[in-house]
Amino acid sequence: MNKLFYFVFFIFIFFGYINSQSIKITEIIDDDIYPHKSYPSGTNSSQCNFNFIICIEIIGTLDFNVELKLNGFSIDFKLDQVIDYDSMSYNIYQSNGLKASEQGQNGFIQFSGLKYPLNQLTYSNGGSLTYSGSPFPNLFSLYQQSINFNYTNYTIYFYGNKFLKFSLPSVLVSKYNVNKNNSNVIIYPNQTTIVQYGGGLFPVFKITINKTSGDYEPFIAIQDSSLDLLRRIVAVYQDDKSVTYMGSLYNGNPTTNYSIITMDNGKLYKLYETPIIDIQTLPYFIDINMELNYTTIVPRDNVSLFYSTMFSVKFITNTQFDFSNFHGDFNLFSNYDYYWPFGFESGQNFNYTYKSSHLQFINSIDNYIYNLNDNPFPIPQNILVVQDIPNILKFEWEHLFCDNYLFRFTVKKDDIIAIGYYDTLVLRYDSVVMIDDVNDQVIIETVVDTYIYSISQFQVSNSLQNKVFYMEDYYSANPPLKIDRIYLKDDIDPFKLVNITFLFNNVDITNQSVNNIIYFNYDGQIESDRSIGFLLNDQVSSRCNYYFYGDTDSSCLRFSKWNSTISMYQIEFTIPANTQPGSIPYFIYFSPQSLELQSEFLPLSAQLFVKSSNYDGYGPIFNKIERFNSTNQFGWKFIIYDPINGFDYGDITVRGEMDSSTYSFHLTPSNLISGDRFNGEYQININISSVCASQYYIITDVSLFDTQGNFAIFSVVGYYDSIRNPFINYLGDSTIHKLFKKCIGVNDGIDSTPPELTWFNAWKTIINDSQIVSFDFQATDLDSGLKIDQLPIVYIETIGLQLIQCESKIKSNITTTTTTTTTTTTKTVNYTCDIELPTGFGYNSDIIFSVYGFINNGGYYSGFSSETLKELSFIYSMSNLLFIRKIEILRTSQITSEGGKLWIIGKGLNSTSQYVQIKYSGDSIFTQISLPITPNTNYSSVLVINDIKPTDKPFIIKVVLIAQTYNQSNEFIVLPIINPLVHIPVPTTTPTPTLTLTPTPTATNKPQICLSEPICGGFKHGYCSSSGCVCYPPWIGNDCNSQVIIIPQPSANTSRPSTEIPIIDNGNNNNNNNNNNDNQQSTNSINYLYKSLISIVSIRELDINDKQINSYTFDQWAFIQINQNKSQYFTSIQSNPTSLSSSTSTTTPLITNITVTLEWFKDTSYIEFANNNITMYPSSIKYTIEMTEYKFSNQLNTLQLVMSASFESSKTKDVCSSKDFGETSDGDNSNYFKIQINDHSLYGRFIKRAIIDSKVSTIENVLLDSKMDSIQTASSSQSFIGITIPNYQKSIIIDPDFSVLIDSKSTSKNDENSICTSNQSKLTTPHLIGIIIGSAAFAVVIAISITYFVIKKKNDTRFKSGLQNKLKTIS
Repeated sequence: MNKLFYFVFFIFIFFGYINSQSIKITEIIDDDIYPHKSYPSGTNSSQCNFNFIICIEIIGTLDFNVELKLNGFSIDFKLDQVIDYDSMSYNIYQSNGLKASEQGQNGFIQFSGLKYPLNQLTYSNGGSLTYSGSPFPNLFSLYQQSINFNYTNYTIYFYGNKFLKFSLPSVLVSKYNVNKNNSNVIIYPNQTTIVQYGGGLFPVFKITINKTSGDYEPFIAIQDSSLDLLRRIVAVYQDDKSVTYMGSLYNGNPTTNYSIITMDNGKLYKLYETPIIDIQTLPYFIDINMELNYTTIVPRDNVSLFYSTMFSVKFITNTQFDFSNFHGDFNLFSNYDYYWPFGFESGQNFNYTYKSSHLQFINSIDNYIYNLNDNPFPIPQNILVVQDIPNILKFEWEHLFCDNYLFRFTVKKDDIIAIGYYDTLVLRYDSVVMIDDVNDQVIIETVVDTYIYSISQFQVSNSLQNKVFYMEDYYSANPPLKIDRIYLKDDIDPFKLVNITFLFNNVDITNQSVNNIIYFNYDGQIESDRSIGFLLNDQVSSRCNYYFYGDTDSSCLRFSKWNSTISMYQIEFTIPANTQPGSIPYFIYFSPQSLELQSEFLPLSAQLFVKSSNYDGYGPIFNKIERFNSTNQFGWKFIIYDPINGFDYGDITVRGEMDSSTYSFHLTPSNLISGDRFNGEYQININISSVCASQYYIITDVSLFDTQGNFAIFSVVGYYDSIRNPFINYLGDSTIHKLFKKCIGVNDGIDSTPPELTWFNAWKTIINDSQIVSFDFQATDLDSGLKIDQLPIVYIETIGLQLIQCESKIKSNITTTTTTTTTTTTKTVNYTCDIELPTGFGYNSDIIFSVYGFINNGGYYSGFSSETLKELSFIYSMSNLLFIRKIEILRTSQITSEGGKLWIIGKGLNSTSQYVQIKYSGDSIFTQISLPITPNTNYSSVLVINDIKPTDKPFIIKVVLIAQTYNQSNEFIVLPIINPLVHIPVPTTTPTPTLTLTPTPTATNKPQICLSEPICGGFKHGYCSSSGCVCYPPWIGNDCNSQVIIIPQPSANTSRPSTEIPIIDNGNNNNNNNNNNDNQQSTNSINYLYKSLISIVSIRELDINDKQINSYTFDQWAFIQINQNKSQYFTSIQSNPTSLSSSTSTTTPLITNITVTLEWFKDTSYIEFANNNITMYPSSIKYTIEMTEYKFSNQLNTLQLVMSASFESSKTKDVCSSKDFGETSDGDNSNYFKIQINDHSLYGRFIKRAIIDSKVSTIENVLLDSKMDSIQTASSSQSFIGITIPNYQKSIIIDPDFSVLIDSKSTSKNDENSICTSNQSKLTTPHLIGIIIGSAAFAVVIAISITYFVIKKKNDTRFKSGLQNKLKTIS
């Protein structure tokens, strides 16, 4: 069943239908889109229009007839009640004249007091003009229509012979007199005949004026023989004494003379006049005489193609190839620009054959028309009578950030979505997030930056080339569903921006960029999530957009955020070094489709001023060029000149005029031969074989950039600004970019037999969810040999002219030496190439292969289309490709050096099963894991994290799948925007934070009684002080009778921060000597296994009475191995659940991130925590735990980290256990707990201080055994310890540590809190064995399992099984 929806406007009469269709007609009342207007739209309008929208739903076949008629009607009303002239008021905003308006705009006029909004303004200023209104309400731009220096008079006409008159000063008035006495003019080139050799290379003039102020612009224009004045100047240099401007002298007339016109004493002044200049221009486009032929479509039942048919286009021409691209298209959304060598089948650039193969869908409603450079090429097709109309089945959208929107479409399988009109974003299988094979549907999702892609319309099309357009239309009649109004409302009044100030004004930017902030308020209602854009428009900053003038790119804009501290919007931005002094113009954008607010119409208090002794708005240029030419080497030497900012980098491309051989060079100051970045010499060299073809080598492309982004661009094709041309000093030398290489041989060494393809293989492999296509092929040229530095390119194409390419590399070659000439050539070369298919590429379709770019030493080339590969019996296609959705990062939101929230835009994303790894500047590895904010709807195109650390350096992110760490995205570099008010702490390499802490009074332990007999283990172990026992290394503990054991490093647990270590006690380790082997594990016939487990049970929020308010446990951790000795674990809790930030959300979710860094210490180390020095013993493990902001339910509440420590032994007879909790005596002001089984102990130390909000503060450690139902038997024991943290604001770090020991004295039934088995035998006392496990940080899982050893006896095996079951119960 087909459904067709027609939305018909105005009143109509509907006639007739056939084929027994059922029709349902519904009037749609939608004042947002098509209101029933009853008021005129213009000031001088005498009528108004009524708009209706009618929905017709037709169910059945599609043959019908519709006749629409517009019924006449009349409306009687008084127009002067709609536009009440007497009660109407207006404001005029005129230019401040600081910078001359390039558009000739005088100002704005804004009306108020109107009953209805105005859409059209009728006025005159020397001629009648009707101007459509701007997107802002009742706000209209006023332009000066001609060049004059007097006031411009405006008359606005209203209905009923009423009008409004006012005057505005000319925008062309200059306060500077420019004449021959205070200026100097130079013409480039200084000659009357000019041969153009690059796109846009026209004569230019340079005028230097003795000018000491940067506040106002002079008037400079050019005038040709037609007497038209054109203002086309750019300020390029300025110092304290003069300013230099440049402009183009070309006005579309190749033979004419020009005058440079300025203003002197209020009158036009002819400053300079050129003689007649004759410009021999290059053709904008070379029309190739294409006699297109097409080959027979490959039959549908061909075994190599299942979903499509293939056709080829071919032409032969003797029109010289000029290095431009070919453009092929089926329609607006299936097009591609083809660059050399694609399609070049054989020949050389003066006479060549072009042939390429392409795919199309098997069926269509009409014949295809393939266009190649606008040459139509009809492709016969299988025509279907029955049509399948595509339509949107479901549409969803959400505003994310800074005019970025997430769109989700449900459409039929194989339908594609196109967003926009001119700059079109096409969504195919690469944007599919779900495939519903049952209903034959797919869900397509993307995030659109509406500054780049207009979302004024959507189009859905299918494989039959049917198309349906939507522009805020209804896509369903039953129920009525429409494309919502996407953009934020346009009712913002730009002149309600008030209190505009800058953090720094009148700043000196000489040789230094300055980071700044603009502040402002809005005097009215505005959406809470609206992002207001800001863009500097000085000559340097405006280069951000493109190499030449183009549309605004949102990456150039900076966006606002609300500063709640000062109750103002703020935008961070950077003033580039050495931009033009005086006022810097800027734009403010309220949405992509709105008219930008220009600073020239704002008051003087809102202007930004800078000072600079050196203005540089011009890119690097060639000051000197030399060519050199030897037997097998040639090239160019350049002196690159950029006197103020200095040369930063550049790219130069050289091509062979005959064979298109290509040589690319990337230059930086590191390539200097002599001089410096301001005036330095560089050289490019090209080596060729002694067997070669005589031809010109041409510099076809140059791009040079200085350190502030100013550029100079040259190309032999295309069209670039003639002012910004690196060859400005050589405009009169049309051969400076050419060098002729003379080769010796028959016919100048030319070999007209192109290279041959000996074999061509292709295969597909799947590696870690990547679909790789590999190629292996061989080419031969038995005459002159192959140019081995010219690598062929393999192309892969699928439906819709989608094309990817893979540059080959040489696998091996066969070199032949000719004895008579002692020349060496390579006759045969084996090539290889691997490429990963993008997501969705070729899915539900076919892919075809072609290879081009084989060049021989004799100047001829060859290539092989898909059809040619088929004819040679080589593989040319693949089908049945998999749909493998990769994790990809495409871009991110902007972020300032303050850190915080970052939006990640990409594909294959998932907020619930992925985490983000971050590597900051200076880190050799990824050191942070961030868990995304959990949204209400889990999208596949966006992740949000909110814990980016403050940094002013670029950092790298990647997304990792939690369950499969090998499945991760590309690495993406994020460039923070500098906030000058944010101090970035200097990173350190110590394992614990080294912030400058403000200490607060912290608790100290009371003096302890010296224990043991002898006291403190005797004089060899320690001594008794006023605070208790102080131990000599390696002895530790309150009685100095414990010692550390040296053990191998355990393997890291990748699922949670726990560690298992086997501790084997043999029966003979009972002596009490103190040799170097006392603390080594040894083997014996009797092995006993000890196992400890340390873990975090929960985090609890407690009220003032210690009553539990909230409790959080941890089910999932993200893991990253930092290095051999350090690993990191990440998890989070959410104390204030909210939805993904959108246009409808009102709060931001509070995610508390918990980071655990686990580090193994092989040797004794000393670290600092909370202003205390801590000793980490050898073979110890330290946990550094950090916790970000937590949302407390009450300011009086506290948090408590509940930890569980358990200890078990495989020995079940003649065994005792005991536990103890108290204060340490060695001066570290800590609590300790100790669980002892016989002569082994688990020992934990809990420091009574933490780093809370960057301050050292006191915390409390409490034993919770009585509240937590702890377990204790003779062979196993468990304790719960609570670390209580006071209410905090931003972050907290705590630091407990743990040890497994062997004591000099076994526990017995006489010890306090001991439990023993019967028939306990007397035990000897081996030396202490221990593992120190340090933990510095807060609120996380600490888990250390010490054990796991394979015990041969069946009884020990049963013990291990039971022990594991108990540990599962505990954790």
